[in-house]
Amino acid sequence: MPTRNRVSLLRRALAGVQAQTVWDKEIVVVDDASTDGTIAMLANEFPHVKVVHHRFSRGASAARNSGVAAATGDWIFFHDDDDLMHPSHLADLLAATLAAPPNSLVAGRSRDFAVVGDEVVLGAPVWTAADRSDTDTLIQFLDPNGPRTITHTTILWPRHLFDRVKWDDTLSFYEDFDLCGRAILAGLHMRGREVGMYYIRVHAGPRLSAAGDDTAQLVSSARYWLKWAALLHHRLEHRAYAQVLRDGLMDCRIRLSNRPAGQAHMPQLEAAFRQWGGGRLYVTPRPRNRLKRAIGNAVVNFGGFPALHRLLGLVDSLRRTGKSYLDTLQAPATRTDSQDAAHIRYYEALSGSQTDAGRTRATMASRANR
Repeated sequence: MPTRNRVSLLRRALAGVQAQTVWDKEIVVVDDASTDGTIAMLANEFPHVKVVHHRFSRGASAARNSGVAAATGDWIFFHDDDDLMHPSHLADLLAATLAAPPNSLVAGRSRDFAVVGDEVVLGAPVWTAADRSDTDTLIQFLDPNGPRTITHTTILWPRHLFDRVKWDDTLSFYEDFDLCGRAILAGLHMRGREVGMYYIRVHAGPRLSAAGDDTAQLVSSARYWLKWAALLHHRLEHRAYAQVLRDGLMDCRIRLSNRPAGQAHMPQLEAAFRQWGGGRLYVTPRPRNRLKRAIGNAVVNFGGFPALHRLLGLVDSLRRTGKSYLDTLQAPATRTDSQDAAHIRYYEALSGSQTDAGRTRATMASRANR
């Protein structure tokens, strides 16, 4: 579990890990140069957790690599410090993974959640298809506008994989898709199973920066698509990836074209786009309305990226403020929803007190075993 300056969220996440019904587990937290008392909290409240400390911040991917290096188990599970999970998540993933065919990576279930006031709101449970081909799975990872049904936090990873595959610490965004994709290239196969439940926290504000500056995300995205454009170019199924790679590269070109930090990547993005069969410019994501799509494509082809940004700015100024993704999450409506919300409430109720934390962990473990 990598962490940086989120001591309160980390406490809740660790309580959820300790409540797991898998008893034989080692917990490794990699502190990426926190300054908010994280190290002291871990020593006082979670003395059995193995802690790796980075003196200087190196990013989540480097932290995960440090965690893998410190881990001694046969299986690795990556947990984000702001998320939670059902008490049987690891046990369910382990059972499904051991029952799967050789060289399988079993991807279980996840769902988004947020706490709004005193209420827990949830997204629909998500999991991936059981029999999707490796090519189709890679296409999902590469499609900039496609559905996301697999995350690194729904997979129990074999330790031996990391003798060959590491987290790419040059990526701060899409690094999880990159790892999943390279695991497939290393000969493993993703298999969806309706097991486990990992709760992904939806934040009301921006996750990466208090100022909401997404330039670092966009630059990382460019690195990701340039990397995969090179990795896949000589594979036999080359043509299957062409459209999603063109879309990803075009999306990066549009979004980075008005950012000074993105200019260094523009020639590479254009060259890769043309290498993958790209010609005329187009708007992505493609508007569903045919007329809007034609107008957008005409503007970008005749006026270039600056004209497209002016058009998009005009559209945004005229558009009424719409709902955010957070607004789409809903109150529990089924028994399963209510059970998931109840687990989340227990973790969210943790105070800063070690006594209260221990009492809540014991309560969760007791309820999980009923």
